[in-house]
Amino acid sequence: MQKPSQPLSASKPAEESSTPKRKKRSWLYLLFNAEIPDLPDSLKFIERISLIGFIVVFTFVMVQTYPGIFLGFGLGDAWEWSLILSFFTDLHDDSPILFWLSLLALGANLANRLQLFLRGQLAYSSNDSALPIKTIVLFMVANSLNVVFVFATVVMIGTIGWWLGFDFQAGFNAVENLIHAAITLADSIPTVIELPLLAAFILTYVAQGFFHYWVHRLCHLNRFMWLTLHRFHHMPDILTPATTNVVITSIPFFIGVVFAKTFLFAAIAKLFYEEHLFMEMFFFHLIITFADPYGHQTALFKEGIRSRWTRVLCFISGNGLYHYLHHSNDEEIVTSNTTNQVNIGGGIAYCWDIVFGTFKELPKPDAPKPDVGLWGKPKLHHNPIRLLLSGILQIMYEVYYNKGWLTKAKCIFGSVNYTPPITRHFHISEESQ
Repeated sequence: MQKPSQPLSASKPAEESSTPKRKKRSWLYLLFNAEIPDLPDSLKFIERISLIGFIVVFTFVMVQTYPGIFLGFGLGDAWEWSLILSFFTDLHDDSPILFWLSLLALGANLANRLQLFLRGQLAYSSNDSALPIKTIVLFMVANSLNVVFVFATVVMIGTIGWWLGFDFQAGFNAVENLIHAAITLADSIPTVIELPLLAAFILTYVAQGFFHYWVHRLCHLNRFMWLTLHRFHHMPDILTPATTNVVITSIPFFIGVVFAKTFLFAAIAKLFYEEHLFMEMFFFHLIITFADPYGHQTALFKEGIRSRWTRVLCFISGNGLYHYLHHSNDEEIVTSNTTNQVNIGGGIAYCWDIVFGTFKELPKPDAPKPDVGLWGKPKLHHNPIRLLLSGILQIMYEVYYNKGWLTKAKCIFGSVNYTPPITRHFHISEESQ
């Protein structure tokens, strides 16, 4: 089978090749173009300590998102620990036995995720040829910049609100306020038919999975969404917690989706039950997410695939080992396109992937481990700012240099497999272009 060509091949316009190189490089040029160099083994102790600290924090943050609805493309969910505490308080008042069983499940979930994250990350020694320190630093800094970008954005929203005469705090807490607004709006929806709790939850979970599936899949179909929202998540060719904990850089889209997805789940639940079922979502995720970390663990993929219970749990949860195939660039796994449209996720047991024909079974335990990362395995530019902005810069570059409104429109609204006459890959190291 012939491997599909890279959908976004790098080519530069004639104007660029004739531009002379700058002799004096400004700080702005260096900020965007300077790459993280090879780092010495003497830093391995600092690297190990930093990674362990990150993984501990990451484990608890992941559990904090359990009341939400996972979209599957690094969006994240903003929920307070006080909300989860209220779940346990209510459960303790209603049923002390279920309270202690749930507390035990939470402890087991945290312990299991922590040991999987640690083993999957620390399986690679410092300056391993497959995962050198500079690559870990690249993605860790990129993730930190994402957090800074989110903070700066909400400050900007708060400032704009203050300038327009509103309360600064209301704009600063835009995401939290939109979540509460979505729940309040959904609470006004009448219950059409009162179903048993289990039936109402399954129906709601499957229905909201349709939304999950298509938002995620659109990020693999549309050029703009792929390049600006999601490609960064698929860049690592070694999956560990440190290389895949990324968030989107388009905050307006993030804010809009937070409101839509929260309202959708709560509204569907209200149609068939008297409550919004977020507490049920949390405890459901405590059970089914034990095997989820295998979805972003290159070192542990073979271990997971040999375990029958892990395979079954991953299938039921719609994540884990099956999600690892979603990151694959193996032509035997992703045969229809070059942007990983398999095992998109959503609902229970990959129901929507099965319905829409994007489900892919796991390989045999003795089969080679699938390669992951971008198609063609390009050598990434080791500049975190450049990587984060590479998608939007590519779109701007193409719209500016390509002629004709139809071509410009295709650069934004076209398929991921469309390649304009003039393009440039900012995420690829210049020495390999």
